Amino acid sequence: MNYRLFVTLLSVALLLSLAACESTGTIVGRSAQGDPVALDYQQGFMDSAGTLKLTMADGERFEGKFVQHSSTHSSDAVIIGESSRDDSILLGDGSSTSSLAKALLLGDRGSSMECEFQLAEPRWGIKAGGIGSCASDDGREIKMSF
Repeated sequence: MNYRLFVTLLSVALLLSLAACESTGTIVGRSAQGDPVALDYQQGFMDSAGTLKLTMADGERFEGKFVQHSSTHSSDAVIIGESSRDDSILLGDGSSTSSLAKALLLGDRGSSMECEFQLAEPRWGIKAGGIGSCASDDGREIKMSF
């Protein structure tokens, strides 16, 4: 086998194995009433989206998807966004990933919940930590730091 073909195949195999990796974990928060709430997440390697599962103290389960804002720009510059709601990083390759992520979770009893997260390290996603809050359509609130 020629060396160049071997390196190419090895590179493709490495990229495919990294793409298959995912990050899972649990974020612990508190409801407005002080009850502990566990939020389980799953996010693929280099993905800007993932899934969340949350169980309230009363047993209601919520599940849905979170999405981390990202966009593509034509630029050779390095730009760092500085606003209270977005801390984006634009690298020379023209891709931008924001530290702001949002989620919509649907409950097994008919309720829905919206969540917003400010991620500590946008390029590493939710696994790198941050702060967040969720509010259900019936007024229940959760605050978390992870």
